[in-house]
This record gives sequence, C-alpha cells and structure tokens, in this order.
Amino acid sequence: MMREHFVANEADFLKSCDLIAKSGVFGFDTEFVSEESFRPELCLVQVATPEDLFVIDAIAIGSLEAFWDLVTDGKRNVIVHAGREEIRICQHLSGKAPARLFDIQVAAGLIGIGYPAGYGTLVQTFAGTRLSKQETLTDWRIRPLTAEQITYAFDDVRYLLQCHEKISARLLELDRIDWAEEEFADLQARSNLDEPMGERWRRVKGTSGFDRKRLAMVREIVAWREEFAAKRNRPPRAILRDDLIADIVKRNPQKAQDILAFRGVQHRDSEEIMAAIQKARALPTDSLPLQDETKPDAPQVGLIGQVMAGLLGDLCNRKSLVPSLVATSSDYFRF
Repeated sequence: MMREHFVANEADFLKSCDLIAKSGVFGFDTEFVSEESFRPELCLVQVATPEDLFVIDAIAIGSLEAFWDLVTDGKRNVIVHAGREEIRICQHLSGKAPARLFDIQVAAGLIGIGYPAGYGTLVQTFAGTRLSKQETLTDWRIRPLTAEQITYAFDDVRYLLQCHEKISARLLELDRIDWAEEEFADLQARSNLDEPMGERWRRVKGTSGFDRKRLAMVREIVAWREEFAAKRNRPPRAILRDDLIADIVKRNPQKAQDILAFRGVQHRDSEEIMAAIQKARALPTDSLPLQDETKPDAPQVGLIGQVMAGLLGDLCNRKSLVPSLVATSSDYFRF
C-alpha cells in the first residue's frame, strides 16, 4: 500500500522532494483556479512515486522551486495526464519546461484508446477502478481542505504510474515509442507560454467582412489587451470582451471619448485602446493582415472529405490508432 503524505510546511516539503528525487519516475497533477487571473493560481500539487503519494499545499508553502527542479532536470521520467496546464504552470513558476515528459492521454490515443480520454476513463481501463467526481468543481483556494478533498487529491495521481506502465508496455509492443515522443514534443511546443500571439486575434467573432485596415485594428487591440491582462494578472476578456472589440472597430472611433460610449469600457482604458487603433491606421499596406479568403467548399469536396475520413478511420481501427491524432477534418481539405 502506498504511503500518503499531506505536505503543508516547508520542512515537510523539502523532505518530500528528497523522497521524490530518489525515484526514477514520478507523476504529478495540479489543482488551480484560472477564472479570475491571467495565469492560473496554483493551489495544490499532487505527486506519485512507486511507493509514495504526496499532496502539496502550494498556498501554504509558497515557492515550490525544489519540486520544479525535479520536474525540469531531466533525471527522471515525469508522467502527466492532459498535461498542457502542468507544462504552462511549470514554465511560469520555474522559467523552464518539464523534461522527459510522458502524457498518458496522448499515449493512450496511440494505442487505440479514445482521444482525448479522461483520466477516469484511463483509470477504469487500466486499473479497474472508478474514481469519484465529487470534488470536480471545488474551489481549491479555500482552507482548510476537507478530508474528502484531500482523498480526491490523492486519488488524482494514485493510478497515474499504473496507467503509464501499461500504456508504455503497449507502445513498446506496437513499436510506437518514437511516435509518442514526437507527440510529447509537439505538446510541449503548443503549450509554450512565450509563443507569439500569431493569428489568435482572428478568433474574435464578428469581424467577418472587415477590410484589412479594420482587421489591423482588431489585431492591435487584442495585442494591447493581452499585454495589459498579463501586467494586471487578469483574464483578457475581463479587460475587454471580444464582442466589444468587434463593435468598437466597426464604429471606427476617432477619439478616446467615442470609445467611452461603449458600455463595459473602463475610462482608464479608452486612451490606450485609441492608441492601438491609431497604430493600426498608421501601418503601411504591406503590414496589414490579409482578409480570410476562405470560400465555401463545393459539394464534391465535402464528399471527398467524408470518404477520406472513412478510409482513415478504417485504417486507424486496424492499426489501433485514434484518427484525430493522425489527421483532423481540416487536414483532409488541405490535401
């Protein structure tokens, strides 16, 4: 039976890190709250080694530098499930990415288990145990934690290494370890905190039909919002909603006072929003974003896509693969 450690002070935390460091493999999960901040607020870290389980109270302890050193030093395998947020939290708090990462959700898709499979599904499949979902909506910032919450937190990593062991064995049988490592590297890249904003501004709804100059305004306002939200540690949409961005650009304001006419815009923000608009207006034509010229597909294109999806599904079924890890519907049409 695995030993359980609830860790709520620095001395116990450092002892726990010493125990974790002696293991060649460990899994971890996090509990955080992200609705009210730009970066997730870390509340708990749960860790599993082959012999021990740890629930680490991040709020009580503060800096977890010694733990993040173990995640990033490359001396042991680090197991996660759907680990994008764990990667991002690690990068934010340590400045480094996890090393030797293994994501059981991604790996399960490479052996024919549904993707993305929830942790409970994988635990039931590989450990034969059904997990409680009772604390799924818990606000993990509230103290003291109840006995039920602590048990839930332990269970969140209790079967992580067991799942990893069985999934790894199947990957080895299918000679897909290299595939898995490529997917893990891709997950790391897609989770990078420092990735450029790129085309994310195009997700703002209500901008179809905008000319290139107005699209530039949207892009500059979103860039300002992202930077401002990071400084204030607020969710970007709490600074300025997407629908307001589209409405402001549509009205083409000429001065900051015009922007204050929009309900939901803070007085202190109007000048900076106007500055972003003016910056877009000053751009030369070759620096303006291109319009989305995607046209509706002809009926036969949709039919071809359906046929390709069917063929891929049949092939993946025979090869114990999940189709969505091989190609998406948009990939079919690019061919």
